[in-house]
Amino acid sequence: MEKNFEDAWREALEERFGVKTQVVGIKTESNPRMLVYYFKDFPVKDMLTAVTCGLSNANRPEWIHGKPELMFSLHTTDPLWGSAAALLAQTFFDTGSFAYQACFKLDTPMSSDSDMNACFVYKPPFLDGDKIKFELADRTIFLAGLYPMYDEEVSLYETIGMQAFWNTPGYAPLNPHRLSLAKR
Repeated sequence: MEKNFEDAWREALEERFGVKTQVVGIKTESNPRMLVYYFKDFPVKDMLTAVTCGLSNANRPEWIHGKPELMFSLHTTDPLWGSAAALLAQTFFDTGSFAYQACFKLDTPMSSDSDMNACFVYKPPFLDGDKIKFELADRTIFLAGLYPMYDEEVSLYETIGMQAFWNTPGYAPLNPHRLSLAKR
């Protein structure tokens, strides 16, 4: 029996990460179905990694070599980060390319443990090279890392660019509790 996409994606992630997941479904009116796979204490203790399942069902002309699924991997225990990734995937399902350096913003904070409401896309924090690529029976997926930002940091990010933002003193990409770079 052929596996459905959701099971195949979950199994591919569990095999690559070496950790079992918890699955949560996210559905809002008029948005596509989205699941979130949560990996607690991964890649290290006191970190939460949350990966979307469903964005790669979209069809975008710029997705030639594969399709994205989104991932937050942060020093937090708040599962709302996974819900935020799913909401981003749902909100920008038909319009967002989720290419590296793309920036996205929500109207409200992404979690209960941080006021951050924006993020940018870049390679996942703990996977290098071909480890971000997953070959499933019906599609190729590239895991895309999400890095949270404060609302007031978006203009700084857009002005100086991702590399300079990343190298700004005080920037801690996996810490959702860091101070805002725009208030320094």
